[in-house]
Amino acid sequence: MRYAQSWVLLAALGLAVPVISGCSTDQPGASYTLATYTTNVDSAPDKVTTAAAKAADDLKLLNIQSSGTAVDGKVTAKTADDRDVTITISQAGDDVSKVAIQVGATGDQAVSAQLMDRIKSHLSWL
Repeated sequence: MRYAQSWVLLAALGLAVPVISGCSTDQPGASYTLATYTTNVDSAPDKVTTAAAKAADDLKLLNIQSSGTAVDGKVTAKTADDRDVTITISQAGDDVSKVAIQVGATGDQAVSAQLMDRIKSHLSWL
């Protein structure tokens, strides 16, 4: 019986490792871990927050709410299928911001990457 329990435990750990370790993305410097897409951008948090709100509007997300300061920001919205979208911005250095995007409870790497591309596009104009 102990032998069977050991195998079940090892199998469970084997399945958990890919989820815990994260996935690679096609964006340099970006990571997708635990349903959250994270990367750094070369801009102040207040500008990134403004760009993130515009990016959400570009993708026609619903109920867009945005708030931010010089050191952090947050944009929330909903997809048409009622998944929550949260974009969290925090200061990571002088004129560098960390952006974390989560779509729904389990994440959506494709939508997150689209949002990040739009954010970077808007930052080039700000």
